[in-house]
Amino acid sequence: MKNLALYFFTALLSIALLQACGEQQDEAEMERDQQAIQDSLERVYEAEMEQMRRDSIEQARADSIAAEEERRRVEFSDSGEFVVQVEAWRSQNKAQRQAEEWKNRGYERSFVVTYGNRDTGDVWFRVRIGRFETRQMAERFKNRLSEDYNAQSWVSRLDEPVEEEAMQDD
Repeated sequence: MKNLALYFFTALLSIALLQACGEQQDEAEMERDQQAIQDSLERVYEAEMEQMRRDSIEQARADSIAAEEERRRVEFSDSGEFVVQVEAWRSQNKAQRQAEEWKNRGYERSFVVTYGNRDTGDVWFRVRIGRFETRQMAERFKNRLSEDYNAQSWVSRLDEPVEEEAMQDD
């Protein structure tokens, strides 16, 4: 009987210990599951934050490109009173070749005007580009030429009578 009681007590103690260990094991599994869920949520949050950062950088880049395009945008006009003078030559042929060179660069509105007195021989052939409605637009174009071609130029007003010379074949 003593052995039976000891056996029964040992079995009961073993069951109690197994249940206690089992509960701890269940709690440990629950903690691991909760930690796994928390880790997963943190990874999702970090991924979303990284995507937001990338989107923000991409938007800033797009805004910067749009601002640069707007800054460089030039609108020519058929009736504007402002032009950008890029060169002046005593030789009409040289001025016409230079105007043609500007056209080859993509500035179809390049032209030559004659300035001075032909009777005295004090004549300049000015290479100009444009016709712009506003001085601001002409200044923007002048700055663009300076950046792109290191061209020294200035804005002029077409308030004096000028002759637009037709391009002559050489």
